[in-house]
Amino acid sequence: MNTYYAQNGDVKIAYQTLGDPQNETIIFLSGLGNQLVFWSDELCQKFIDRGFHLIRLDNRDAGLSSKTPGEPPSVEAVLNDPNFKAPYTASDMAADTVAVLDAVGIDKAHVVGTSMGGMIAQTVAIEHPHRVKTLTSIMSAASRADSLSTDDDAVSASVSVDVSNPDTYVDLQLEGWRATSGPHFDAVYQRRLIQEAFDRCYHPQGWAFQMMAIVASGERLEKFKSVNLPILIIHGALDPLVLPERGKEMADSNPNAKWMLIEDMGHNLPRPRWDEIADAIADLARSASE
Repeated sequence: MNTYYAQNGDVKIAYQTLGDPQNETIIFLSGLGNQLVFWSDELCQKFIDRGFHLIRLDNRDAGLSSKTPGEPPSVEAVLNDPNFKAPYTASDMAADTVAVLDAVGIDKAHVVGTSMGGMIAQTVAIEHPHRVKTLTSIMSAASRADSLSTDDDAVSASVSVDVSNPDTYVDLQLEGWRATSGPHFDAVYQRRLIQEAFDRCYHPQGWAFQMMAIVASGERLEKFKSVNLPILIIHGALDPLVLPERGKEMADSNPNAKWMLIEDMGHNLPRPRWDEIADAIADLARSASE
């Protein structure tokens, strides 16, 4: 599959397109450290079958997109030093998303993001509402305070996993996903995605720069309250990483938002719920065109 590049200033953003470009477009945004391959071909096919044209992209500092030079500070320094300087913020990543839409020639899209990608998607809707038809934020949060669970085992197994050794990277990432994914964890499928991402681009510094951006971006909840677009908030009841209460907080704050709680979902997109999630996003898209 061809990979293309959009330019936002000095930053290049890698992206791919799938499906019929005559159809309405969904743009998928990935989570912390994840590449576009985590919106897998099998998952994307669910949306193509429902009549969508798709864009999936590598956020800056992931995959084939531009990388920030130098070494990031430790996670502890980012979380504990209020004066740290982030090289970019969620606003810059939202502008990257708009640059991709420009490159593909899409005026308005359905914007869908998971985890950190949900935070970027929210920022696109807040700062570039004229480019958004609908917003779907999955297993994400708009408020920084208490967004991450205090479940130390789950957090340390995922966010704080040691990514510095390429020989153990895939195995450790797999265990991080296992700790946060809930009862439908598919080790074979997840290992394939992690290995594909590793082979495509191993860049262990990237996720730390992305975390800096999210922490530096602060609160979005007050601005999110006034987003005047059709919104869907999806969260897993078993999410040990971003608390489901944070998703419900968002849904309750905006009268345009629909709330979808999936009882057997953790911090992942489980295969048994793909059809349910795709149907909900397709329904939201239809509601925007009525």
